[in-house]
Order: sequence, then C-alpha cells, then structure tokens
Amino acid sequence: MEPENPKPGLISRTRGKIRRLMDPLGKALSFMMEKKKPEIIFEADSQFNHITISELDGVRTMYLGLNAEEAETAISLVNPDAPIFEYPGLLFISLVLRPKARRIVMLGLGGGFIPRLCQRYLPDHKLTVVEIDPLVVDLAGVYFGFTPGGNVQVEIADGQEYLAKLPPKSQDLIWLDAFNGDYIPSHLATRDFMRLNRRILTKEGLLAQNLHSSRMADYLKQLDLINKIFEEPALAFCGDRCANTIVINPNGPEPIPRERKDLARAAREFGHLIGPYNLLEEINKQEKLPDLAKTKLDRYSK
Repeated sequence: MEPENPKPGLISRTRGKIRRLMDPLGKALSFMMEKKKPEIIFEADSQFNHITISELDGVRTMYLGLNAEEAETAISLVNPDAPIFEYPGLLFISLVLRPKARRIVMLGLGGGFIPRLCQRYLPDHKLTVVEIDPLVVDLAGVYFGFTPGGNVQVEIADGQEYLAKLPPKSQDLIWLDAFNGDYIPSHLATRDFMRLNRRILTKEGLLAQNLHSSRMADYLKQLDLINKIFEEPALAFCGDRCANTIVINPNGPEPIPRERKDLARAAREFGHLIGPYNLLEEINKQEKLPDLAKTKLDRYSK
C-alpha cells in the first residue's frame, strides 16, 4: 500500500541526495572537513575486524574495516543520548507496529547506543544483543559508555549460530544491524538465514533490518531475498540525512498499520518519544519500496 503523499522513489531519491551534496555549500563543508582531520584514539585488529575509533569536534566514532567509510557507531561526548545517527529512530518504529512486543534479539552491537537507550527508556522490553567480536563488546564499554545489565544482555556469538539455538516462535522482534567492513556478512544474507528468522519469530513477530541504500546492488539483492521468504509486504523508512533504510517485515498476516494516519495514531498510543527520537516525526520517513518486478537487478550488480 502506498503511503499518503508519497515521496519520490528510493533510487531517484538517493541520487538526488548525492547531487545535493555537490552544491556550493556542500563543497565548502567538505573543504572544511578535509582541513580538520579526526584524531585516532584507538586502532587495532581483532579476530574479525580492523577497528578504528576516532574523535572530531566532540563526536567519537567507530569504524570497522581497513578502508571503511561508513561509521559503525558515533556518540556525542557532551550529550551521549544525542541522535548523531538517524536510523535508531527508524528502527524503533517496529515497536509502534507491535506495541505488545517485549522479547527482542538484536544482531550487532557497535558502540551499544541502541541497547543503552533500551536500558534507559524501554525498561519493560527484554533485549538480547548478539555480537560476534569480543573486542567490540569491550570497546563499547571503554569508549562508548555501554555496560550490559538490567533488561539488556549481550551474548558473544555468531548471530546465525545463536538464533539457530533459540526455540521456535520465541521472539517478538528481531533487529538485524550486523555489518562488517563491507556490508552484511554473507551468511546473514541467505535464504536459510531468513527462514531461520521466520522460525524464531512469533506469528505476530517482526523482522527489522538496517540496510544501506547507498550500496544499491546489495540493497536490491536483500530486498529480493526478503520478498522470496516473507509472505507479507514490507514497510520501509528511509533517513532524510543518511542512506540508512529500515525495512520491516511481518512474519504473518496479522495486520500492521500502514497508512500514515494509522501509524501516527499507533505512535501516540505507544508513547511516541524514545530518548531523543520522536516517532511521530520518524514515521513521516515512510518510503515506497522499489518494484523489483520492474527493476533489472543485474543493472546494479558489481
């Protein structure tokens, strides 16, 4: 179902963002940033990643991969709850769609910004974060102020292996936010893995994935994969100032609000503020997904 007052398609919108970045102001800002380089405060190789943590203008950022250009996590040192990243607010829309959901599994810790918000603002929700890299867990504590506890626990494990051990229909929400230095790890982007998610979710459960539309080939392949496994159409919410798109799939035919006015009503009923994120604003970022039947996927292949 199309949203009210639909925005331009995601592909053309992404290209529009790139063009806007090249206007004179964008060039001036880029020049200024080039003159001021971030300070590297940590850099090392773990078993799984090359990890870099840097600081610039009071913002601390983690990168995974030797040549990573997209930040894994970032926090303001002055106000750790500040919404440096836009996508957590989009991810929280899944809570609005299923307000009775309480059991959540999240793959990928990063600096622990989302789990920390869950500790503080969602005490009735039980969140289990699965992170494969023990060094990432340590760095989240030392440099980003996240400590497991309360309603949030961390399991050091491969995400697929951890989910495979969970009982069927045991989770209300699954949040997929696992990235390596390139994109989603390949074993977490397969039909078998998507089927595993379906098996673990309740009938009313939701799968929410953080995808990057800046990587159009990978993005379209992941959407194609989702369409092949999940029977119900996805909802998507795309950032205004980033290339992150949160794609949310119902596990079964239980209705979810899809029209903008229904989403707004659900957000008000849920309680629309989660820390720095106003979900009444976030739902306005609803995006029409590309029609894969009319999209030549090989056009975007590498």
